[in-house]
Amino acid sequence: MTSEDHFLLLEGGGSRTWAALATGTNVLGVATGASTNPRSVGDAQATVTMTELITQVLDSSASHGHIDPIGVVAAHGAASTTATAASFAGLLSTACSCAGMPGLPVHVVNDILPVLLRKPDGAVCVAIAGTGTGFAARHDTRTARASGLEWLLSDEGGGHDLAQAGLRAVVRALDHRGPQTALTDAAAAWCGHVSGPLGDALFETVYISGHARKPHVATFAPSVLAAATAGDAVATALVDSAADALASGVRAVCADTGITEQNPLTLILSGSLLTGSSMLRHRLTELLGGVVSITDVLEHAEADHATAMLALGRALRQTTLPVIADSIPFCVNQMPTDDHPVSAGGAA
Repeated sequence: MTSEDHFLLLEGGGSRTWAALATGTNVLGVATGASTNPRSVGDAQATVTMTELITQVLDSSASHGHIDPIGVVAAHGAASTTATAASFAGLLSTACSCAGMPGLPVHVVNDILPVLLRKPDGAVCVAIAGTGTGFAARHDTRTARASGLEWLLSDEGGGHDLAQAGLRAVVRALDHRGPQTALTDAAAAWCGHVSGPLGDALFETVYISGHARKPHVATFAPSVLAAATAGDAVATALVDSAADALASGVRAVCADTGITEQNPLTLILSGSLLTGSSMLRHRLTELLGGVVSITDVLEHAEADHATAMLALGRALRQTTLPVIADSIPFCVNQMPTDDHPVSAGGAA
């Protein structure tokens, strides 16, 4: 990649997507939008949203003159496995074609990789808790990854998991299988309940309303955190359970990479759930005491995405990825082929 090259960046999880046009060192235009995870919103909607974001990015960069990107680098939660990374690359290729750039090379990795690249030296562990969860650690030449296989197989302690637990606690309170909780009023506000049984309103919101179910359910998680912070016993127990699940992920990847109390550890926290709740962060670090020696805690917030994605873009476009990429194998390069046809006619 030369100083004249430009490439598209795409980063996304279960609830939101960030896109940009960049050089090796600068972001020229940015657009943000809804989830583009096909398992949350479906292939068609994911492709449409990516097409819109790419178009917005190119339009916002028009003041820099006509730019032909040399490729796309995507770090996305949809890349849970090698196969799903390849499938997502196909959708992204289609979106590029719909935005007027057929045949653009696409490189997809899991969304935890750019966060892990933020700290190039020493023992480092990343814990992501947004809609779902993901964990990765690097120590010397050893790397490990845990969770990130979507809500039916993993993602304990993430936003969807915590929100679902909170809504279930409300239903148990309503039918007297569980204790009363401040979450009941929070759930009524969340679903816009005005009259009639609250259970009916929750059912309508979760199953019938037309919202993308997983990301929408996850929006109740902040209400659980707020209730716990205010002292509600039921919500506090749920947050404690979430923190324990997150600590289990950190402990697992640290153990797999040989990180012990003797190794100074940088812990990087990412995802809206962790970066948005001091209570959850405190609970998590408390549970890790005596297991690892945390010397630095970094929060990877929204403002850090551009820096991390630029570093990933430079690494991938220069084909000099650090050794960690090989053992977090959810990377695929894709050019359009007969097996993955690209159509300029719109998202299928």
